Order: sequence, then C-alpha cells, then structure tokens
Amino acid sequence: MNPISRLFIYIIFSFSILISKNMYLLCAHFSIVVFILLYKRFLWYKWWEKIRPYLIYLPLSGILFFIVSFMISSRSSSILFVDMVLATVRLSLMVSLMSLYIVESKSQSILHAMRSLWFASGLNYYWIDRIVLFFEMTIRFFPSMEEDWNQTQRSQRALSLNIQTSRIKKIFKIAQAFPDFILLNLERTDKIVENMSMRGYGKNTRRSIFPFLKFRIFDIVFCLFSLISIMGIHYFV
Repeated sequence: MNPISRLFIYIIFSFSILISKNMYLLCAHFSIVVFILLYKRFLWYKWWEKIRPYLIYLPLSGILFFIVSFMISSRSSSILFVDMVLATVRLSLMVSLMSLYIVESKSQSILHAMRSLWFASGLNYYWIDRIVLFFEMTIRFFPSMEEDWNQTQRSQRALSLNIQTSRIKKIFKIAQAFPDFILLNLERTDKIVENMSMRGYGKNTRRSIFPFLKFRIFDIVFCLFSLISIMGIHYFV
C-alpha cells in the first residue's frame, strides 16, 4: 500500500473515532484499535514509549473538563461524567492509533510518496520541489542534532560534569546549548549544499525520485471505499 493511502486511512479512522457519539459505535472502534495493536504487537515497546506521557495528560484533561463543565453548565453531574469518560476514551483511542502510525511509518517514506506523486503528475514548478526538499533536509538535520546532544550528555555523565537533576534546570540547559548545536551543524549543512550543487541541483527544474512509489488504482479504490464506508456507517448508525 502506498504511504499516502496508509496515512489517509489512519486519519479518516481517527476522525471517525472523534465523531462517534453512539456507545456501540465507539465500542466497535475500540475493538478495531485493540485488534490492530494485537496484530502489530511487535511494535508495543516503541508504541508504549510514545503513548506513556498521555496516560497522565488525558485523564487530567478529562477531570478538568468535568470540573469546568460542572461549574458553568446546568446539566446533571451524571451526564457530565459520561461525557467526560466518552471524550477521554475517544482521545485515547485516537492518540493510540496515530502513535502506532508514527512508530510504524517513517517520515522519509511519506516524503518519497509525495515526491513520486508529484513526479508522476508531470507538473513543473520549481518552488514546490524546493518545499519538499526543505522538509527532507529538516528530517535529516534534526536527528543529527539529537545524536550530537545525546553524545554530549553521555560524555558529561562519564566525566561527572555539570549533571542537572531538576527538570527546570535541564530545560534551561537545553535552551542555552541549542544555538551552539545549530552553529555546529551549519558546517555540515554547507557540505551537503556543496555536494548537491556538484551533483547539478538547480540546473534542471525537475528531480527524479528513487525509489519511485507508484500511486496505483488499488490505492484510489481502497481510499474511496474506506471513506464511503465510514460516511455510510456514521450516517445510518
């Protein structure tokens, strides 16, 4: 399946979860999400690392919603409690599903699919190609900065230098060191630009793409079928 089609399916299913007001329909979505998680159980560890911070945030936001609604609304507390639980369940399912997508899919693959679709269209606009290139360079640039930062942290721990335990102090330390890491990576960026210029980037308005991810008829039919099915379910249920 094309990465664009996969992203589309995840997005419309997440949207379907958010607009599910029927209890039975929400339970059906819950069962599907659980089935997907069981099917992709080999990703549980990475998925758990993504979803763990929300285990505190989502219940707290639900409690805050209940308190504010109880103070300003004339509805009974039982109805407000049910609304809070349903809203928390919807958000939890949506966050769980999209976190699984982030763990499973690579950002580079969706960019390859977008470039492949753009190349297959035959259109020739240089500024769109530069926008796609900007996102590609961003995806490559920030992981290198993260690796440099982790290497620096490991070196400081090994030398027992300036170890900060407070979260606030860590935030201030990162904010102070962030400009330095940007400057250190500018030389690496200059080398990349020089290599791209030597390979002829900018001389031709169209770039080729490898690997070429074709957007097939199956992807179009599957996306349309999924969209029509979800619209039909929410219309008749």
